[in-house]
Amino acid sequence: MDLGTGDGRFVLAHAAAHSDRLVVGIDAHHAAMVDASRRVARPVARGGLPNARFVISSLEALPGSFDGIADLVTIHFPWGSLRAAAAGHEPALTARLARLVRPAGRLDLLFADAERDGGRPIDLDAVRAGYELLGLHPVETRPASLADAVAAHSSWGKRLLSNRGAGRRAWVLRLEQASAEEGGRG
Repeated sequence: MDLGTGDGRFVLAHAAAHSDRLVVGIDAHHAAMVDASRRVARPVARGGLPNARFVISSLEALPGSFDGIADLVTIHFPWGSLRAAAAGHEPALTARLARLVRPAGRLDLLFADAERDGGRPIDLDAVRAGYELLGLHPVETRPASLADAVAAHSSWGKRLLSNRGAGRRAWVLRLEQASAEEGGRG
């Protein structure tokens, strides 16, 4: 199972590209997923995606039954409490996010350090160290590109990364959970 956040465009694209996987979009605001949920409910012949589902929930309210079920968790350009969790600024929420990833699974973060995203600046070294303590090991850290925003189907990300002259920064951070044989979470 793969979990993703946002307005559903990435979930739709990911579900279409991986018809053998259950892809679940999660957002605290139902309005963000209305169009995408209508599309997945169509008959397959009309573009429906039976392998895609949507859940209305914040990270804080997500049921414990989601713990350890995701092969892949993707978070693209989060804001508010989800940004705080992804950036390690709210340790309990960061731990909750890490618990979603199953052994040998992956967490992919695409996030910006833009003032309008709110919250404190992002310290990548501290973010990586915090996830290491939770058993998620960094496998890639790099500045995000416009191609990353396009792949994420993020109109905000495209605007942000098209305007690098504004002093805005964004990163890709990919982390992997240790396999069960390697000892799981630390």
